[in-house]
Amino acid sequence: MSKLSKKVIGVDVGAKFLTVSFTDNVNQDQVFNIQNNQRSILSFLKKFPTEDYCLAIEATGNYSSRILHLSLDNGFESSLINCMSVKYFSRMKNIISKTDAEDAKVIRLYGEIFRPEVYIPKSIEIEHLDQEIKLLNDLEEEKRRYSVKLKWLRYNPQLNPNTEKHYEKRLKQLDKEIREVEMRLPQLQDEEFREIKGLIQSVSGIGEKTSLQLMTATSGFKNFDSSKSLVKYFGLAPRIYQSGKKSYSPGKCRTSKTHIRSLLYVCSWTAIKHNTQCKELYLRLLEKGKPKKLALIAVCNKLLRICFGVVKNKTAYQQNFQKNFKILT
Repeated sequence: MSKLSKKVIGVDVGAKFLTVSFTDNVNQDQVFNIQNNQRSILSFLKKFPTEDYCLAIEATGNYSSRILHLSLDNGFESSLINCMSVKYFSRMKNIISKTDAEDAKVIRLYGEIFRPEVYIPKSIEIEHLDQEIKLLNDLEEEKRRYSVKLKWLRYNPQLNPNTEKHYEKRLKQLDKEIREVEMRLPQLQDEEFREIKGLIQSVSGIGEKTSLQLMTATSGFKNFDSSKSLVKYFGLAPRIYQSGKKSYSPGKCRTSKTHIRSLLYVCSWTAIKHNTQCKELYLRLLEKGKPKKLALIAVCNKLLRICFGVVKNKTAYQQNFQKNFKILT
């Protein structure tokens, strides 16, 4: 049976319980609560044939990952539904109630109407690497926090040497843990991963850390068919509001992945100095009177599009590629 004709199971996700909504064999609406653990989920999935049902699951980070991966492993076609999409869809349907059961029904209805794409899971290597990078980010953030506290503490004229010693000891321990994680990172990168990472790093302005973050967040850009969808995913696409004579830009579409946006913003500082295309874009926007921050965000957008292009074409970045191409033609 094709995905368009399959019945949809809507799943509202919570930390301890999952609320599921589906229609049975006689087209009656059914709503159940099941525990968010492996045993309960597998017991629930066994009741449904994979050829007749697919799942639409609310995207809530780690809370939804268990039922997502268990359903995929058991042969179900499962999709992740963005929470904001469900929220606006509920408003469009003029639904004013807000309960777990109602949310599960809305998610099921959304899946039945829009038939979202089946989720493609990350490979085990990418998943483990993603967890290591998140651990590295947390350790570096903790190190920055302790460094600031130690600096502030040393301004105290009545400094307690035991307190200072404790902070210094903690900072040394964090340095050791950071080095251990950094040594483990190359061991989780296979040949294909290193090849794609090398292509991304060939873009002037993109470094080791940013390339790893982009790789793990996108599975090597395998989940994206266009650079536009990639830019929207990272919240760097400009928005335009136009109605009648009114027309203005409310700013960029802020979505998730704020940490990667911050990294790309830092990369834009280097790109406007050493990347010809990004420098030309930056100066052109400044000449039009645009603020510097807006111009830097546009550079972030440009960097993402260039990264997408070099990965999809499997060609390292060339500064004057367009000029050379015109000369050859």
